[in-house]
Amino acid sequence: MAKAQDAQESTGVIERTLSALRCVAERGEFTPKDIAEEVGVPTSTAYRLLQSLGAMNFVEKASQGNYRVGRQFIRLAARVMDQLDYGAIAHPFLQALSETFQETVAFALYLPNDHAFTIVDTIQAAHPLQYIVAKYTLRPMVWGALGRSMLAFLPDEDVHAAIERQGEPPEPGTPPVTFEMLQGEFESIRRQGGYVGLSPNALGTNGTGAPVFNSRGQLLGSLGIAVPLVRYDASVQPEMTTAVISAARDLSAALGFVDKGRRGSGLSRRTG
Repeated sequence: MAKAQDAQESTGVIERTLSALRCVAERGEFTPKDIAEEVGVPTSTAYRLLQSLGAMNFVEKASQGNYRVGRQFIRLAARVMDQLDYGAIAHPFLQALSETFQETVAFALYLPNDHAFTIVDTIQAAHPLQYIVAKYTLRPMVWGALGRSMLAFLPDEDVHAAIERQGEPPEPGTPPVTFEMLQGEFESIRRQGGYVGLSPNALGTNGTGAPVFNSRGQLLGSLGIAVPLVRYDASVQPEMTTAVISAARDLSAALGFVDKGRRGSGLSRRTG
């Protein structure tokens, strides 16, 4: 009986400590009262928690009785970020979309130095007729839903750079993409939170894409669905659009991005 009680008390301490660490990570500066409210303990208990975390350099004192993230916490967070496999993190979100719509889904990473993107994870459709997605190749931002959904959240100078690197159009006779052409769709993409359209990168394919952001609010990449036009059902598009945008939002949240209610209602561009 005593062992069971001790185990329960230990679990409670661990849960309170983890809740306190979450509060520490999500706030700039905070007080013992903030921790107490977040964890659901008296202020005196929160103060003791902070003392323990401070002894391990997970928190440190700031000004006027406030605390902030400590150097050890920052070091560990940086180590974790260095080891992130974004494709593996995105995969469950792609899996859910794949199971719902039975179509090819993909996650792309934005490459700011190249003003391009590359696909790092994909799940192919089970249908005999499907769009085969090649991974780890440089792709122009202007062609297709994955790239276009990202462009709307980049500064103008990066958009211009991406336009300059658009290369030859995937389909002969397709006019080159201009800044004015993109500007006309950016407001809709920002307001809705994603892009829907025919994808010249996948001839005869309808694409739906939405941007993904990292914990600093910077554009990380995008995820989306590609459907061959011969199998495309316009009546399913609203559901597909909602699902893709929701998956991108949930993936962003899993990466530490705090939306603050702006996505899909005029989210501003993120310059990083």
